[in-house]
Amino acid sequence: MSRGKRASVCALVIGALNLLGAIAGQTQGTGEDTHDHRLFSCMEDGLKSNNTGCQLLGRMKVPQFPDTPLFWCLNRFPTRKAAEVAKVQNSLVAEVEGKFWLFSFGPKGAAPKSGELVASIGPLQLTSDKLPKASLYEIVAYLAVMPPGTYTRVHIHPGPEAWYVLSGEQCLETPAGAMKAGMGESMSAPPVTPMRLTNSGSSIRRALFIVIHDANQPWTIPINDWKPSGACDQ
Repeated sequence: MSRGKRASVCALVIGALNLLGAIAGQTQGTGEDTHDHRLFSCMEDGLKSNNTGCQLLGRMKVPQFPDTPLFWCLNRFPTRKAAEVAKVQNSLVAEVEGKFWLFSFGPKGAAPKSGELVASIGPLQLTSDKLPKASLYEIVAYLAVMPPGTYTRVHIHPGPEAWYVLSGEQCLETPAGAMKAGMGESMSAPPVTPMRLTNSGSSIRRALFIVIHDANQPWTIPINDWKPSGACDQ
C-alpha cells in the first residue's frame, strides 16, 4: 500500500473513532435520565396524549419591555370573548381546563381592570451578570400537570421563570436553597439560575408557568455542572 493510501486509511479510522466516541458520550450523558423514573418530562404537547405532562398555552415576541419593574399579571374571565376584549399590550389569552386567563406583562399597575385579578407576580428580573439585555424577547406560557414525587431535570433559563400554583405543591431547589409554594401561591426565579423543580406534595400538582427569555436562545437549557442536595425531598 502506498504512503498516500495509508495516510487516507488512518484518517478515516481516526474520524470513525472520534464519531463513535461522541455518540458514546451523548449516550452516557442521557443514560441516567432514561432510567430515572422520577424524572418529569415537559413536552410542548404532552397533555394531548397523557394525563400528566405539559401543554404549551401560547408564545409571543416582545421587542422590549418598559424600563420599570416587570410583573406577570393573571386575570380570570368567564368567557374567551371577555378575555380577548380586555387584552392590553404584551398580553395573551389562554384556556386552561375550561377557564379563560389573560396573561399580561408590564408595570404592576398596568393589569387589566376587568376580570378577576388572581395574581401579580414579580418583579421579574430580565438581566444578570451572566445575561445582558436582549434585542428581542420571547414569552412562553405553559400548563404543567405533575405527579407527586417527580422532578424536572436540572436546567437553566436565559431569562426569568415564574409560576402560579393551581393545585398541589411544588418545591424549587437552586444553589441558594429550596422554597415551596402551594395552591394559590406563586414564585419566581432570576435568569440563568441552576434549578430543579419537584412536586413535593402527595397529590397531582397543577401550575401555570412562564419563561421570558432571549429569543435568540432556547427557552430551557439542561445543565450538568450543578447537583441538587435533595432538600425538596426532606
